[in-house]
Amino acid sequence: MRGDEWVVALDIGGSGSRLVARRLVLDAARAVVPGPGQDDVAITGRPVAVTPDGSDAAAVVAELVVRLRAAAPHVTAVRAAAVGATGLASLVRDPAELHRALRSGLADGDRRGLPSAVAADALTAHLGALGGRPGAVVAVGTGAIALGTDLETVWHRVDGWGHLLGDLGAGSWIGAQGLRAAVAAHDGRDNGGSTALLAAATERFGPVPTWPGGLYTRPDRAQVLASFAPDVTAAAQAGDPVARQVLAGAGTHLATTLAAALVDGVPPLAAATGGVLAIGPLLTGAFRARLAVLRPDVELVPAAGTPLDGALLLAGRLATDPAAVVGHEPWLTLGGPAGPAPSDPTAPDPTTHVPTTHEED
Repeated sequence: MRGDEWVVALDIGGSGSRLVARRLVLDAARAVVPGPGQDDVAITGRPVAVTPDGSDAAAVVAELVVRLRAAAPHVTAVRAAAVGATGLASLVRDPAELHRALRSGLADGDRRGLPSAVAADALTAHLGALGGRPGAVVAVGTGAIALGTDLETVWHRVDGWGHLLGDLGAGSWIGAQGLRAAVAAHDGRDNGGSTALLAAATERFGPVPTWPGGLYTRPDRAQVLASFAPDVTAAAQAGDPVARQVLAGAGTHLATTLAAALVDGVPPLAAATGGVLAIGPLLTGAFRARLAVLRPDVELVPAAGTPLDGALLLAGRLATDPAAVVGHEPWLTLGGPAGPAPSDPTAPDPTTHVPTTHEED
């Protein structure tokens, strides 16, 4: 190993995107990725957008890499890169596009590329929260998804179906429930309405009759819905009973999602991660209470790290012990120097899609 080498990790989500470049150091046994230090280079960027062609996660990756090169030209010897992306299994048209974006920006002219990993954000959240141990993790931000896995043969997903079909308990769900309560108050319905939420929503979004046109036509609708979650939280903290019920319902949904991920073969170890948990006891109290009823045998531990930490862990393993990293579609695909150069448009892509036996009921 040369004395100045790096790994690059990215977290691409519905609320924003982040990149960290971290210097590799060599300990007595092997190369390791140290904890955050003064050498870290951190870049933030925009959230993904969903278009008729699917997620533009590859474009977000390319933008972050360009910004890294501009901000930190000294980050040149990149040993490996890993990205966790929302919607990988359902909205990303081809994971190879993300591999190409990583290699084209980070390979430093090496025609044979660099080792890269493209993972679902549920997997990087899992790796970060449990520090690479098997178990189940629910990740909750704009959306919500749980993954239960032994990291070998059992891979069980729950939710993560987007704000129209699922994401129960997520920021987009909380915001949508709050807006429904506001509309109920606007209509004068005798149950489910909240004048406090109506006032907050009108201040944020304008008159109620303008909401369908302002919301339904937006490609970032989930993020817009999630932007109302802080208003729901504020109303709940001020004592609004409907808002409090929404937050308790979110916690209950998240616990149910996590419990469903703990299928046979997954150790009874679990964690929750994501910004929505910062709402606090009005949500997390209901979450813990419901999980204790559904799975009293489960050890619920604090999240050890973030999805970005999980991506760093994955990049570090890829850099120092690549044989230990095995692809599991759709959760993880690998690309690297074994294939032809990405600059050759006629050559097949070196990204490897390595299927494995997994359970997705």
